[in-house]
Amino acid sequence: MSRVLGSDSNILWVDFLANATKLSLKSEREKLIKNAVTSGITHLVVDAKIPYGQTTYQSQYAKHVSSWSDGRFHMWKDRDFLQEMLDEAKGSGVKVLANMDVFAEGTAFSKDGMVYDKPEWKVKSYNEATASIATAAENAGDKTIFVNPIHPEVVHYENQIIKELVSSYQIDGIVLDRCRYPNIYGDFSELSRETFEEYIGESIEKWPLDILEVEEGTKKITFGKHFAKWTEWRALNIKTFVQGAKQIMKSINPDLIFTIYVGSWYPLYYNEGVNWGSTTYQPSLDWVSENYHQSGYADELDFIMTGCYYPEVTIQEAEANQRPASWYSVEGAIDLSLEAINGQIPVIGSLYLKDYKDDPEQFKQAIRMCKQKSSGVMLFDVVYLDDYQWWEEMGSILLPEKSRKK
Repeated sequence: MSRVLGSDSNILWVDFLANATKLSLKSEREKLIKNAVTSGITHLVVDAKIPYGQTTYQSQYAKHVSSWSDGRFHMWKDRDFLQEMLDEAKGSGVKVLANMDVFAEGTAFSKDGMVYDKPEWKVKSYNEATASIATAAENAGDKTIFVNPIHPEVVHYENQIIKELVSSYQIDGIVLDRCRYPNIYGDFSELSRETFEEYIGESIEKWPLDILEVEEGTKKITFGKHFAKWTEWRALNIKTFVQGAKQIMKSINPDLIFTIYVGSWYPLYYNEGVNWGSTTYQPSLDWVSENYHQSGYADELDFIMTGCYYPEVTIQEAEANQRPASWYSVEGAIDLSLEAINGQIPVIGSLYLKDYKDDPEQFKQAIRMCKQKSSGVMLFDVVYLDDYQWWEEMGSILLPEKSRKK
């Protein structure tokens, strides 16, 4: 168990986008901290940089959330959400981890974000790289715009924000989220092509078809002859960034927690270009290269949070509901996470509370499963605890001794 992580860690995510209006009131921030303490929460994850690239504090590099063109966060103008949350949590015993959404730098919804100032940073999608296949390559309905993780200016920019956060705030650690590619369709820029060709030591004859081919008019994908090395290379790019971020953070304060949130669906994570497993783990999957294990970054972290985002809690439930695999359940997802981490760092099973709407008993069962099989639980997001009035439900599991005394 990491020295920076307690043996019984209960982590609650505070998403800025979902809670910005309510938490603009001091009374609501006070209520949040009080509820967290009385229900057994040990850590809060507080957004410092949101999924569209803006910061919730006054950064010298990034734009502030109040700069959004539609004015929705005007109530935070000239204010510092991160610091106000830190002030409220001070003395409560609850640790605060600052979350940074890394490579997400714009939103198509309101056309805000660094990608509109720096269009050369933007991920180039598969359908932009080939004139022969006119297919909608991006995730339908996803308004988040990603930047290329290997663009030198992007790397420098994100590192400056990490340095700024660690140097300026009395936080207990950093969480990296969206530290990845957007999906399997990006990045197919000339920079990525040239860098990949250098990595494999040869030119790509048919670009991008030798990586993957998307059937015209559908999203059916066929892996090309270089796909295995491509996934290895993409994952190594993300690992390189993670190693650099860790070095920056730990050089300033070696006692800070360094962690990442990822989805638990490891067999499908080539989509995001990430190998969040340990270097000691070599998966048996048809898309894996011989050296894929070397791209794993788990060993760089103090612990990892994996999203076990399924309404089914047990493997038995997943099988009864004819899910594609056992890991389409909280239990199976934790088992898969533990397999990929291979005992190198603690794993925190993480839950999406909306999966259990109108079913508090299933919600409590999911918490129990995370507590039983992993090193704690992470709950996303606090807004659902308020909406569903589940603070006491949660507390009855996180603090069972207290509930028995009532």
